[in-house]
Amino acid sequence: MDLHIFLRVAKEAALLGGAVLREYFGKLQEQDLSFKGEKDLVSLADKEAEERIRDHILRYFPHHGAVGEEKGGDRNTDFVWFIDPLDGTKNFVTGFPIFGVSVALTFREEPVVGAVYLPYTNNLYWAAKGLGAYKDGREIHVSYRKELKKCAVAYGFPSRARRNLDFYWKILKEIFDKVGSMRRPGAAAVDLCFLAEGIFDGLVEFELNPWDVAAGLLIVKEAGGMVELSKGLREGTDVVAGTPYLFPFLRDVCSHIMEGLV
Repeated sequence: MDLHIFLRVAKEAALLGGAVLREYFGKLQEQDLSFKGEKDLVSLADKEAEERIRDHILRYFPHHGAVGEEKGGDRNTDFVWFIDPLDGTKNFVTGFPIFGVSVALTFREEPVVGAVYLPYTNNLYWAAKGLGAYKDGREIHVSYRKELKKCAVAYGFPSRARRNLDFYWKILKEIFDKVGSMRRPGAAAVDLCFLAEGIFDGLVEFELNPWDVAAGLLIVKEAGGMVELSKGLREGTDVVAGTPYLFPFLRDVCSHIMEGLV
């Protein structure tokens, strides 16, 4: 398995998708938007970016599976690519510049390469299993902060949440009471990259999908962080991630409250 070749294609694909997003950012019209479910927005930019990414990957690896947020795909192969052409669609549509493209390759359901591109700031994050995590060619590492009151935590839950909202409120209240700050940027792949480079110390996000997290979780792990998925790389998975210092606290809070609400 040549991870360097896989990684090169992942990075190229993320940049190609990002080029589409740059073309559309701030220029979308009402007719370019639609809903694929309640509160679940999709834009023409999502669709075109995914098509460009998918075409690039399958040109090199026609026998691999490719699963995208907009077009789905086949994951019944050893090698499966997970594509999120626009993570943070609502941010993108409203002009909030926190959004990105996420591309990951898994081998037997384990991420082996991942790339996340932030078009607005022109930053490219990437990682390969056992080879470290990088931002624009510079190796990155999670933060070394070891006081709860100095830690920053990203959080997120879907506007179409399937759970009783008390579940989220109790977790957020418990964490908020102990840490220094909490932020909700609204794009899980971006949040994971910010964790990997030390901006955030931890992250709790709920009811995500494999294309949201496959690249970011590998980047966090290769940057020295820890990640736990409630359902693995399946739809509706919850994500707890953090530095070696903060991760146990976040995991314990989520586990305790989850058990109490069952």
